[in-house]
Amino acid sequence: MTIAALTLSLATASLLLLLFGTAGARFDVFGYQVGLLMFSLAGLLSFISISASALFTRRAKSAQQRRQLSNAAIIALPAIVFFSFSIFQGAGAPLIHDVSTDTQNPPIFIKAPTLRKPGDNSLLYKTANIPLQQQAYPTLTTLISPLSVAESQSKAYKIASEMGWLVYYQHEGHIEAQAGSFWFGFIDDISIRIQATSSGSKIDLRSTSRVGKGDLGANAKRLMAFIDHFSNNK
Repeated sequence: MTIAALTLSLATASLLLLLFGTAGARFDVFGYQVGLLMFSLAGLLSFISISASALFTRRAKSAQQRRQLSNAAIIALPAIVFFSFSIFQGAGAPLIHDVSTDTQNPPIFIKAPTLRKPGDNSLLYKTANIPLQQQAYPTLTTLISPLSVAESQSKAYKIASEMGWLVYYQHEGHIEAQAGSFWFGFIDDISIRIQATSSGSKIDLRSTSRVGKGDLGANAKRLMAFIDHFSNNK
């Protein structure tokens, strides 16, 4: 087998691993760990393919080999793009999967425990993660609003829906919802607690992943996006 043919095979393998790994994890064909392993391997093979294509295309002895190397670079592109994007998104994020605007008294979950599988992450908030969160996301704090509890809850529900969250439970002063990641479909549970103050209300949020040790910063970004939306929309 020539280098060109081998490179094309590796590129094809990277694309197949990308597709089957993510689809398999999303639709519970196998565990998310297998999906992540396949995703990582796809990124590695795509990097090797693109590097080999750049290195050997001009040195190829025939037009057919040059076409194979060029096609390999194109086929390998999706895997390297998605892999690099994931790494870039999670750059600098601490290895935690549960964040809250109130780390001393985080919002609880009432309905979420019934929706989780036995092997999913615990909903017990780990105080050991507090310094990691505070260092990485120092601006993630309680949201203060002049609105009443009822008004804040109505607005919070509306914003959650607009952000694509699936609200599955609520009662006075409390909302629970879920959001899924685009690529793997990983589910995170969100709790919103709304309490009365002398001048209106305060809103605390918590977002925690059902699986995985880290979240690449997704939970914190989600809560900050909600706070920004709530604060800047009258």
